[in-house]
Amino acid sequence: MAQQEVVKLPKGWIEGTASDLVLNPKNDIVDGPFGSNLKASEYTDSGTPIVRIQNVKRFRFVDKNIHFVTDGKAEQLKRHSFKAGDVLITKLGEPLGLACIAPKRLEYGIIVADIVRARPYAEISNKFMTYLLNSKIVIEQISKHTKGSTRARINLGVVRNLEIPIPPLPEQKRIVEKLDSLMSQVDTIQQRLNNLPNIIKHFRQSVLAAAVSGKLTEQWRKGNDVTNVKSSMSDILSARSEIVNARNKVPEHHLKDEEYPIDNSWEWVSLDVLSSKIVDGVHHKPEYIEEGIPFMSVKDIKNGKISFDFCKYISEKTHKEIHPRCNPARGDLLITKSGTIGRTAIIDTDDVFDLFVSVALIKPASSDVNMKFIDIALRKWVNGIDVSSRVVGTAIKNLHLRDMRVLAIPFAPIEEQTEIVRLVEQHFALADTLEKHLKNAKQRVDNLTQSILAKAFKGELVPQDPNDEPAEQLLARIKAARAEAEQLEKAAKKVKSKSAKS
Repeated sequence: MAQQEVVKLPKGWIEGTASDLVLNPKNDIVDGPFGSNLKASEYTDSGTPIVRIQNVKRFRFVDKNIHFVTDGKAEQLKRHSFKAGDVLITKLGEPLGLACIAPKRLEYGIIVADIVRARPYAEISNKFMTYLLNSKIVIEQISKHTKGSTRARINLGVVRNLEIPIPPLPEQKRIVEKLDSLMSQVDTIQQRLNNLPNIIKHFRQSVLAAAVSGKLTEQWRKGNDVTNVKSSMSDILSARSEIVNARNKVPEHHLKDEEYPIDNSWEWVSLDVLSSKIVDGVHHKPEYIEEGIPFMSVKDIKNGKISFDFCKYISEKTHKEIHPRCNPARGDLLITKSGTIGRTAIIDTDDVFDLFVSVALIKPASSDVNMKFIDIALRKWVNGIDVSSRVVGTAIKNLHLRDMRVLAIPFAPIEEQTEIVRLVEQHFALADTLEKHLKNAKQRVDNLTQSILAKAFKGELVPQDPNDEPAEQLLARIKAARAEAEQLEKAAKKVKSKSAKS
């Protein structure tokens, strides 16, 4: 075993392979049928269950989206069957070699091509085998034998020949008992960590809700003088009228049903009032070129920023044709309106680029319009969007420009908007920090799992007992049972052959 170069096995342990833990490697470690022998078109709504890659995770069977085949088809594929308690291992995907135990609910079923089923010898615990297969000892071997440039996979022979440390049978049982206890504690920690993203998400939503209702700056208002909102709105409308064309001189009024309680010193106004332009990108797909003017779509706007990393490019000629109508510039606000709706970003670059129809452009009506505050209001709106009335379309959801123009924006005094932006950024920075800590904590827990498994299979997790039967005797017993089974199989074949002749 490769690991012996670093780790000396305890007394009573032995080096072996995965095949040593089963009665008949050819029958007890098998993979699913070749692709053409089991097609997705043969799946049914009932019958014999099919286990696929997405059902097998590390230590965990995902009992969802189970497909079936007819019992007749399952009979044809019985060599590729599993029973409750068998160990299931993935041999395709990333990461490879995920192993779990087939649940009791699925008494019998068929595995697909890229799953291996291992049926341990009667004396070997399926939990012991699962812990071993999910340990770094095995993971590193699988990584070395990975094939395929696009989709990583391993072949069945690799699984059968995995080199493993085999402890005495009594120690295997002690290891499993200890691992069950420790992994239960690790699972509890993981569940708590997995709940935190939702808590952080709700925290952000609560901050946005408090920001646009005035609750976030309730104390701030008591000690600060502010500009009258109506006066600010008059200045903004005056500036707007000098920018927009005649057709859009009169801004659309906001819809009443968008309102929620706001402070008395605030006013509801439509997004159209605060904007000199609300348009989307070009409605036809332009011809793309290798280099040229960046052409942005939904995929290029994420996490509140614009990313040029994977954008398309168009020619200078196409750019000149489409840019006058939709001309994004520094300080403008972008919001995605098709596919994944509601992603926003304030442009913080002077680079020239163009937009596809899936992204809307919002230009401020005057320098008095705080686009960061508008961004906050839009994000709050997206969180509570009424999908049935505001998002149009079935396969691809789409937010119409007319809905944006009449969207009610809670307009606070200019000075208060600045304070709101500061506080939201402060709270969101805290949330970002929490997410980074959470990511690190998850990694530490993952490392803890492998650290515990490493100790287990070095013989350091539970004490050795000199009275334990050495693992060598266990393997000898399995080998003898294997030879006996082979003899019985040969005898059965002879009887069958004689019966056929007579």
